[in-house]
Amino acid sequence: MQSCYQGISPVSLRTILSDAELFGADDFVMLNAVTDVHQIHPGDVYFALRTPREDGHLAIDDAIRRGAGAIVSEEMTSNPFKMTSDGKLVPLFLVKSTQAAYARACQALYRFPARQMNTVGISGTSGKTMTAFLTAAILGAANQNVGMLSSLGCYDGVDASSCSITSLPPKRTSSWLSRMLQNDCKCAVMEISSQALAQSRLEGIEFQTVCLTNILRDHLDFHGSLDEYRKAKMRLFEYMTCGGTAIINADDHIVSEVTNWLEIPTIRYGMKKEADVSAIVLEQYAEEQTVLLTAGSETLPLRTRIVGNHYIYDCLAAAAIGLRYGLDLTTIVRGIESVDVIPGRMERLECGQPFSVLVDAAHTREELRSTLRFLHEVTSGRILTVFGVPGETGKAQRPKLADLVSRLSNRVVFTDLNPGNEDAEEITNDLMSGVQARHTRRVTVCHNRAEAIRKTLSLAEPGDCVLIVGKGNEKFQYIGGEAKKHDDREIAKRWLFQH
Repeated sequence: MQSCYQGISPVSLRTILSDAELFGADDFVMLNAVTDVHQIHPGDVYFALRTPREDGHLAIDDAIRRGAGAIVSEEMTSNPFKMTSDGKLVPLFLVKSTQAAYARACQALYRFPARQMNTVGISGTSGKTMTAFLTAAILGAANQNVGMLSSLGCYDGVDASSCSITSLPPKRTSSWLSRMLQNDCKCAVMEISSQALAQSRLEGIEFQTVCLTNILRDHLDFHGSLDEYRKAKMRLFEYMTCGGTAIINADDHIVSEVTNWLEIPTIRYGMKKEADVSAIVLEQYAEEQTVLLTAGSETLPLRTRIVGNHYIYDCLAAAAIGLRYGLDLTTIVRGIESVDVIPGRMERLECGQPFSVLVDAAHTREELRSTLRFLHEVTSGRILTVFGVPGETGKAQRPKLADLVSRLSNRVVFTDLNPGNEDAEEITNDLMSGVQARHTRRVTVCHNRAEAIRKTLSLAEPGDCVLIVGKGNEKFQYIGGEAKKHDDREIAKRWLFQH
């Protein structure tokens, strides 16, 4: 069966952009929304977006020459009554934010599909992907057809597609949500990035449930400051529908402060502070862990192959979402236990080797610290780590990350991880500057990531654990302006099978 989706429908721009100032007409019926002048067809509405790379307002005249039927702009043009070559007025809609207007327009073209499903939005510095995946599994255990948009991919209830970005552009988001609706999905689970929130890409979407996993220090290159990053995350609550519920991490002091001003129903989860959903660790091994899951007066054991201390919080967040939709704890536990592996999240590679190999996407200090400490608790031998940081971002954090990884690993190979247009030597020099003198003997540098993985695996002995960290399930290595095929898991598996 092939998935189908609801096609676009005519939209009154005056109706969906009611606050806009309109010049040149009383209204305009939109059939397509475009942000790239090179993709304009006669009659399309051109939205002049501002991005870090270009200002779409500079292309308004070009858009009109190419046949744009109407213009949506944040700036008043020199002459708001623009005319086509054949003498027709081109309506100009003056708005506060073209980003927000474009996102709302895309949802309107597909008849606001999110409003017709139970839509869950999950955001946070870490844990978004895991929580989304587990939430879908829990709802699936309750025989609900669930769609999902996450950095692991998109699923419309019938067909799936791989995806390498956390939040899709508005038009693709609305299209996928429409496909979910047509495939009888009752619930849509969406992973939401801080960039999507800052850029108003969610306008037109209403969430019945939002979950904020944590707010750590990340993406400051994009947001400019920690305060702006936090403000972006808090915008998640602006998209909640009336009567919605917030899922809150009680152990994250920044997130928990939300309950002081948020006048909506909340479900709190945590392991340290008082919470509605909590857990106590019973047993932890390299292959699995068992916790005692408590919700209200009910307690059940949860045995999961998802390992790592910080991933327990993701299980709790997903459990809280399940409770919000009235599911019993038995169904919630069954849903979580049905998940054997989540790609690139503490993913175990089993090829008959006498040592552990794990591929993980951890990249913040908190995630790395939690992962490495967990591995020390469950590993009898050494921790051998393959580690790198991406180029063109997070420069100030590199020495701190390198210090942490070199202290908590027995051996480390610093290697490239999407250096982009930044010099790889400069990146590793930044890392080496954070390594304490007494730990330098543990560290080597190998810029070829595939070779770094093979080199580390060759050093492993029975009882050791090899941690390949940073890329997770990514399938490309970005060097310069080129994306080269690269999958940490495939490279490691190939070496393990050969040896």
